Amino acid sequence: MPFNEIYIGNLNNNFKMKHLLFAVLLMGIFACKNDTSGNKLSSVDPSDAKGGATVDPKNLTVPSACSMITAAEVQDIVNAKNAVVVKESNDPKNQQVKSCFFKWDDPSTPNAGILVQIMTNPVYDEFPQYVSMYVESKLKEGEMAMGQETPFKYKKFEAAGIDGAYSFEQGRFYWAGDANYMFMLAFNVSAFDEDDMVDAAEDIIESIHKNFKDKVKY
Repeated sequence: MPFNEIYIGNLNNNFKMKHLLFAVLLMGIFACKNDTSGNKLSSVDPSDAKGGATVDPKNLTVPSACSMITAAEVQDIVNAKNAVVVKESNDPKNQQVKSCFFKWDDPSTPNAGILVQIMTNPVYDEFPQYVSMYVESKLKEGEMAMGQETPFKYKKFEAAGIDGAYSFEQGRFYWAGDANYMFMLAFNVSAFDEDDMVDAAEDIIESIHKNFKDKVKY
């Protein structure tokens, strides 16, 4: 199965249930951490969430993921020898997630490319702080994958003044644009070692965040 179809499928299949279950886990983790007086996490004022005030996703527009960075920028950052082709890969049934696949021909890597995804809070009614706490949860808990008995561990990275979480083994980087938008960057580039991937990701995220701030206004 092509790289972009794998990642699009992972995010969109059972989207609501997957993120609702994860939100329940986050509520338990952060309720224990932040509440020693008996108050529940759900009583936290959404305006106190890291990254600013939360907004109901129904009132938000998710910009095109393909507009976050150009093919020429990607080609330069990843040092692709062949031209980068851009393919928008959205699910028309879910307008709260936008995806874009940047692919190029590489003899050493079938379906070589990167995937950029932008999403809003999929469980806003149950957990308004989901986006702001997502990265910290990855750093603390890691990420389970099908067939794995233990979670993949995530490390911290910093780009564009934003803290994120990444797993070299999975080739994934997560970060929050603000309290309402979450991003994922996924790599399928076999020639990269960990330092190469992190360096490329930081450059890509710098460009994405600059364009994101220009396109998203409240």
